[in-house]
Amino acid sequence: MRFLKVLTVAAFVLITILIFQTGPHQGSPKYNTATEVKVEGVVQDIQQYWCSISGEKGTHLMLKTGSDVLEIHLAPDRYLRGNGITFSPNDHLTVIGSIVMYQGHDAMIAREVTRGAETFAMRRIDGAPMWVESYAPYVR
Repeated sequence: MRFLKVLTVAAFVLITILIFQTGPHQGSPKYNTATEVKVEGVVQDIQQYWCSISGEKGTHLMLKTGSDVLEIHLAPDRYLRGNGITFSPNDHLTVIGSIVMYQGHDAMIAREVTRGAETFAMRRIDGAPMWVESYAPYVR
């Protein structure tokens, strides 16, 4: 009986730790409308990895903007897939977002991405993530 209690407590602690580790980390950069800029460039690379900004597996673009390459944090994979949003190397994009310091280098948290005549919303005008509520991306 004592073994069952210890096992139950250990399982509870483990589950609690896992729940808190899946959310955004406290030290992660946040969207800041005061640092919002518009950049244009060409997609060099697309990476999917767990991101502390969104707190889940997300899509990140390496966007060549002139002589620099800027890491663009888009949104969780599930949001992009669920809305049929895909990007490819060599896509020419215009991105509006917040410039942040991420892991020692400048990066951007995207709010809006335009490719040709299509515009996709990643965040609302105030920077709140679209995937948190049931917003659909819009196309102009």
